[in-house]
Amino acid sequence: MANFDIVLWGFIVVLLTGGLVGYFKAGSRVSLLTSGLIAVLLAFAALGFFGATTSRSVARFMVGCLFCLFGCRWWVSRKFMPSGLMALAALATSGLLAGFDDHLLGNGF
Repeated sequence: MANFDIVLWGFIVVLLTGGLVGYFKAGSRVSLLTSGLIAVLLAFAALGFFGATTSRSVARFMVGCLFCLFGCRWWVSRKFMPSGLMALAALATSGLLAGFDDHLLGNGF
């Protein structure tokens, strides 16, 4: 498993954990469903479902969009939990995913 995959799977776990916490603490089904849906799409990207380089681009794009979403929610609410924490997690993940070179893929994902 490549470092890109490890970082992406780690973010998927954080995303799902956030959805579960939102569901159990606040009863938010929307939080649970959206985190699950996005986690499934990111898992498809991590597994190379869209092709090696396209999957990496899809993953980077989705994590970047999540950073924008959570960052805007934090900016409006000024509450660190959960929006600020997820914005920081998405920003860190985006930075790490951006550091991996796609031209070094070779034969596998």
